[in-house]
Amino acid sequence: MKLMGRDIPARELLARIEERLRTRGLPTSEPADVPEEGVEPRVDPLSFYLQALEEHSDATRALPLHTHRGGAGQLVLVAKWAFRKTCQVFINEALSRQRVFNGHVRDSYAQLSAEVIRLRAEVESLRAAQAGTQAATPPSAEAPARPRRTAKQAKAPDEK
Repeated sequence: MKLMGRDIPARELLARIEERLRTRGLPTSEPADVPEEGVEPRVDPLSFYLQALEEHSDATRALPLHTHRGGAGQLVLVAKWAFRKTCQVFINEALSRQRVFNGHVRDSYAQLSAEVIRLRAEVESLRAAQAGTQAATPPSAEAPARPRRTAKQAKAPDEK
């Protein structure tokens, strides 16, 4: 697996998960098909971050409520839910500028990402063109550079 440029060995990861399941007494899954190369394609950071900005740009949209506590934790969840339902108008008002700002950031990032992609394509085409011209010009056809004469060398023949 390759996530954001870091290699994670898939077979080793699956073996560790299976071992942890066995030590806890849980049944292991049936054999999974792991690609022979063991590496998934690299995630494009530009599109990954753009999607994350798109997903989280609305600050007024609530995150899911959850708790790891039992009993009193459930009461806290109910209180949070009631607060959100009754105060959503005030939450929207308080975070409206943040939501607009996040939209501008998302749009700016999208434009910059498009520009980066365009510039990368242009650099690749220029490199390909440069490699093509260098391959077409044989090294023997290039004229050797003449050594430069210093001012002292230029005046020497006239002084005789």
